[in-house]
Amino acid sequence: MTGRTTRVVIVGGGIIGSLTALRLADAGVDVLVLDRGAPGAEASSAAAGILAAQSEATGPGALFDLAFDSRALHAELADELRGRIGVDAGFERRGVLEAARTEAEADALIAKNAWQRERALPVEVLDARGLRQREPGLAAGFVRGLWFPDDAAVDPARLVTGIVQAAARAGVQFRSGVTARRVTVRGGRARGVETDEGLLEGDAVVIAAGAWSGLVDGALGDPASVRPARGQIVELTTCPSPLRGVVFAHGGYLVPRADGRVIAGSTLEFVGYRRGVTADGIAKVLSAATRTVPSLGEAAIARTWSNFRPYTDDRVALVGPRDIEGLVIATGHHRSGILLAPVTAEIVRDLVVRGHTRRAIGALSPLRATAPLTP
Repeated sequence: MTGRTTRVVIVGGGIIGSLTALRLADAGVDVLVLDRGAPGAEASSAAAGILAAQSEATGPGALFDLAFDSRALHAELADELRGRIGVDAGFERRGVLEAARTEAEADALIAKNAWQRERALPVEVLDARGLRQREPGLAAGFVRGLWFPDDAAVDPARLVTGIVQAAARAGVQFRSGVTARRVTVRGGRARGVETDEGLLEGDAVVIAAGAWSGLVDGALGDPASVRPARGQIVELTTCPSPLRGVVFAHGGYLVPRADGRVIAGSTLEFVGYRRGVTADGIAKVLSAATRTVPSLGEAAIARTWSNFRPYTDDRVALVGPRDIEGLVIATGHHRSGILLAPVTAEIVRDLVVRGHTRRAIGALSPLRATAPLTP
C-alpha cells in the first residue's frame, strides 16, 4: 500500500500506536489514531523507561535480536525528535546493574547470561567490591552481579509527548475520547473500526491498544490473550542522586533521572482494570528500594501511580498480521513496550506498506494465541 489514497486506522495512541503512526505518515500514508483517553496517557507515559535489551534477555534468538536492535533505534529516535521538534526524550546510556544477594543467586544470574559473554556482548561480572565501586550507594551484603553498560533508559512521558507532536506535524490525525468497539470486516478484509461515535473506515487497521486490545471485538483471535497487569510505581526526589545507573535488586528496580528523581518499581498484579495504588503495593516497592539503596529512606515521595501493562501468558508480544487481510496486531508488550516501540513501529509500517517485513517475527505471531489464559 502506497500513496495518500491509503488510510490506516490505528486503535491506541500510546507509544506503539503513535510511533507506528509517525512511521506510516513518513511513508506517505494517511493515518487516523483513536484513543479512549489522551494519546500516551496510559502505560506509555507511566512506565519507568528502562531499555533493558541485555539485562532482561532470557536467551539468544529472534526475540533478543529484536530487542537489541530496538535499543539502538532508541538512540536514533532521540536524535530524530530533537531535530524534528526540539524535544529531549531523556535518552541516557548509563547502563544497568543487576545485583545478587547470595552466591546461589549470583551463580544462577551469571549462568543465565553466559551466552552473552560467549557472543562477546558488553557485559561484566562484578564481585562485591566491584558492585560498590560501580554504585557506591548500594547496601552492604550484595555478593556479585552483572553490569550491562550499553543498556539505557528514557523518560517515557517526554518521549511519548515528542512522538505524538512529531506525528501530528507529519499529518497524523488523533481523536481522543473515542472507544473502539469492533473491527469492521467486509469481503474478508478489515475495512475500519466501529466506535461509540460510529464507523471510521480505512484500508487497513492496526490494533495497538495495549491492555485494552482484547476489548475490541474481532481484534484478537482470543480476547483473553492480552490482559491488564497492574504495576505500582513510586517517584522519589533526591539531590544529589545516590545512583549512577539503573539497578535491579530485591525483585525491584531503580531508575535515576538526570534531575535527581529516582523511579522505583514495580508490582505485578492481576486485578482487572481496577486503578489505583495500595498501601501493600507501595510498601513492597519502597521496601525493595531502601533495601537496595538505604539512603533512599530519606528521600521525599514525589508521587505514586499505577498503570496497566498488556500481559500475555508467555510474556511475548503479539506483533504481525492476523488471518484477516488488512488487520495488523501490535500489542502485548508487557514490560517491554518502551524498549520495543521503535522496532515494532518499523515492522508494522513495513507490513502495511509493503506486505512483508525483513524482521524475523514468527515468535510474535498473533495467531499463536488461541486458548484462554489462566492467572
